[in-house]
Amino acid sequence: MFPISQSQSETRGRRVQMPLTLKVSSDKKLPHPATHGPRIFADTAAISEIEPLFRAGIISGVTTNPTLLKRAGAKSTSQAKEISIELLKLLHPYPVSLELTRLTESEMIAEAMELASWGENAVIKVPVGGYQAVDPTYDPYTGLKVIRALWERDIIINATLIFNSTQALWAARAGAGYVSPFLGRLADYAYKNDHPEKAPGNSLYMVEDHKNAKGDQNVFNTEYVACGGKRKDIGSRLIQEIAVIFSNYNIQTEILAASFRNFAQVSESLLAGADILTVPADILGKVADHPLTTAGMQSFYEDSKVFAE
Repeated sequence: MFPISQSQSETRGRRVQMPLTLKVSSDKKLPHPATHGPRIFADTAAISEIEPLFRAGIISGVTTNPTLLKRAGAKSTSQAKEISIELLKLLHPYPVSLELTRLTESEMIAEAMELASWGENAVIKVPVGGYQAVDPTYDPYTGLKVIRALWERDIIINATLIFNSTQALWAARAGAGYVSPFLGRLADYAYKNDHPEKAPGNSLYMVEDHKNAKGDQNVFNTEYVACGGKRKDIGSRLIQEIAVIFSNYNIQTEILAASFRNFAQVSESLLAGADILTVPADILGKVADHPLTTAGMQSFYEDSKVFAE
């Protein structure tokens, strides 16, 4: 569990300076108690999952990607477009993130402009890096260049595939409105790649020889993120690190926590300072559940029968 004692009060100052997340009409007598609360998005493209969550007021946005669109039934580009436009209309004016599929700067910019034309609430997801993994000849800075170009065109960007605070900072500097750190995948990576005889998180951070004579040092993340606790808490510590850096420099880019595995990670992300959580529909579908709530409701219902006579 991410320790509450590690939460940073400085992140609150940043949050209350940012726009209200819940707005009410001017004629409303009772003020809303959570106007600076975090926003919750659904990480799915299935209308059947999104609509009840949206109508219930549980979510105020959606994030999609090609995999989620395929799961939602899209078998072609035209079908993916139809689903995306339907989502944009349903959620308007709330944001819907649509991910780019092209991998070169000019093609990505052109595709982004097309996606943005589908609805004024469209947010364009841009992978911040990893391009040379697909083709070694690709420009490693493609993602950052595209983010900058889209910001110059007044298109809102969600910088995705964020796994350390450096990526988050550079994406924000390029103009990203959101950065999406992936919690679950960080823990998955550490569980799979850590050397068991060394400290947890060593596959992400390990410096035993400052000269790196063996060439085996890992500095993908800071020691705090990688080794400052249990492997399962790595994502929470990354969010906190980004939140503190953004607070230090009054960066208004929102931290959109992604890749959730369970409810505990949701709570930990909020403690760490995430602005937005994008959560799978199957987790959101159980947002009101708890075994004690179920038992309490059953008890209250049975006791209330006496008043029905």
